Amino acid sequence: MKNNAAIATDVFLLDNPSDLISIDKWQKTVNLLAELFEAPAGFLVQFTDKGFQVTVSSEQESNPYSAGVIIEPEVNLFCRKVVETRQMLYVDNAAVDPRWDTNPEVRDDGFRSYLGVPVFWPCGTAFGTFCVMDYRETAYKHTFIELIAQLKEILESDLALLGSYAQLQQLAITDPLCDVNNRRGFDILAEQRIKLAKRNNSLLCLLYLDIDQFKVVNDQYGHGIGDAVLKQVAQVLTETLRETDVVGRLGGDEFVALIAVEDVSELLTVKHRLATAFESHNGARELPQFSVSIGSALVNDSVTLSELLDIADQDMLQQKQATAAS
Repeated sequence: MKNNAAIATDVFLLDNPSDLISIDKWQKTVNLLAELFEAPAGFLVQFTDKGFQVTVSSEQESNPYSAGVIIEPEVNLFCRKVVETRQMLYVDNAAVDPRWDTNPEVRDDGFRSYLGVPVFWPCGTAFGTFCVMDYRETAYKHTFIELIAQLKEILESDLALLGSYAQLQQLAITDPLCDVNNRRGFDILAEQRIKLAKRNNSLLCLLYLDIDQFKVVNDQYGHGIGDAVLKQVAQVLTETLRETDVVGRLGGDEFVALIAVEDVSELLTVKHRLATAFESHNGARELPQFSVSIGSALVNDSVTLSELLDIADQDMLQQKQATAAS
């Protein structure tokens, strides 16, 4: 298939990795590899759950693989061998090696030569391969093999930067005490979830939770016990709600959850399930008894996320006042 310029950025786990690294540099590195080896094709290939995906493809008419192409993980590929062995692979003439008879790159596309090196994430797991392929038999000098090893270190240094950024990004959106989303993380994920729900015509509801008389808990038992209560609330939320629901701590003793529901009756079921879960966890780990007030607001197109939070907060306060009066 014709190579039409050349980069598949959607394989990364970051929203916009091009802000961190120069994708142009990766493209130039792959182009340079193919040019120096006088080869018709060079690639940076990522190993994903779906298979081997061409992330960057050299920009030549002779290159049959465009960026974004995915080949299933069980197919007999050169790159698969590199990832499995975690070693460099040099095949000078695959046509005389029966191991590659079922390789579609050889059988269908006519490639004969392959030189590839493994590329690793900073943690040591395989990102994929950096490779060059030729339709002819080759006899690369040792200096060429050293060259591809040096070029792949450039790519790995960028992956190290991406890995560090991902860790910092996670820290920036996670509440360090309760290990749920902080306000910033909740806002980001909730906005995305609301946009998806609008496209799918699905119903979402925002829950707003507040620990009753939390100041009394802190004053009577100390902030260490208060922190344990906060962590208990976060644990109940994450264990009771679905993985697809968005849970966050806004600050203090205020928690929120954006949940998917079929109708209002299911919302009542979810709130009852949460109340039951809090009751069953109450007093666990020698914690003091506590209760949680829960407000709610259905998501609709006419209000913003900030307005939804205000509506759910007001509903929570009404629930708290009703409980205190009864």
